[in-house]
Amino acid sequence: MEEETAFWGQLLMVGIPGPRMDPVARELVRDLRVGGVILFARNIESPAQVWELNRDLQQEALAAGKRPLLIAADQEGGTVQRLKTPFTIIPPARELGAAATPEQVERLAQKVARELALVGLNVNLAPVLDVARGPQCPLWDRSYSPDPERVALMGTAAIRGYLTGGVIPTAKHFPGLGDTVIDSHQDLALAESGQTHREMDLLPFRRAAAAGVPMMMTAHLLVPEWDPHRPATLSRKILQGKLREEVGFDGVIITDDLEMGAISRGLEVAPAAREALAAGADLLLICNNFQGAWDAARLLARDESLIPLAREAAARLDRLREGVRVGAADLSEVKEYFSNQ
Repeated sequence: MEEETAFWGQLLMVGIPGPRMDPVARELVRDLRVGGVILFARNIESPAQVWELNRDLQQEALAAGKRPLLIAADQEGGTVQRLKTPFTIIPPARELGAAATPEQVERLAQKVARELALVGLNVNLAPVLDVARGPQCPLWDRSYSPDPERVALMGTAAIRGYLTGGVIPTAKHFPGLGDTVIDSHQDLALAESGQTHREMDLLPFRRAAAAGVPMMMTAHLLVPEWDPHRPATLSRKILQGKLREEVGFDGVIITDDLEMGAISRGLEVAPAAREALAAGADLLLICNNFQGAWDAARLLARDESLIPLAREAAARLDRLREGVRVGAADLSEVKEYFSNQ
């Protein structure tokens, strides 16, 4: 094991190749000692298989470093839900925002969280708090409403439900992609409203912070009025000045995937990870480039100026893990529950 990279590995959440523990996944967990794993469709076959994969990942992590993994998925609803039937199918946020009550959203989130927890997931990368202005926004169907009060109401209801159901919710994407027309998966999104204070976009995140959301995800978004040179994910002015100081959020800041076009068109994944940590992010998301995770840890380890920031991030992540349960369900319980769905 490379001791110098193991310290930095805890600041990474990574994707793994397939539906079972394999040599790449084992190296990332055992040797790099990553702090988290994110699951995609390539990792999911059935509830029992997901349970077994997460059991194996946690066993490997605990054997290597005595620290439980954060294991996440994007289980938002609509087109963005990695776990399909027999897991509960969630309507698009746009439908929920238009027709559901906050109480219904909270109950649905609680049920979804209990299913995730049953199979060993402890983080849901949801809810989306972007205030999409209209259908031209790439997040239109993923946004509860063009009304920030409605987004805040539904988003905080979902946060309560996820927490009650036993998973860590993640409010995303700060500081709000609602006034964009470019998909940040492809290229850098630009905030087009020209609003200096962005109160319309910030309101749901302020409410989420007040509601105790433990984690927020950054947006690969250029806000010229705040930082004309760096997207939010890589901007200390935005992550420290706006999210920490103005919004008052003291939980874990996770980046969106550092391999998305908005970032990768200008930076390789390792230097992007370095800039995100320097900006104030705590958990650096690398979804597909397994070698890039190693490269990122090695680059971070060579920069002594990052050590104070890394220690702060590690402390926040340790506090987040205090409520993480490992092995809360056995396989027979998982099979029985999903056979009745």
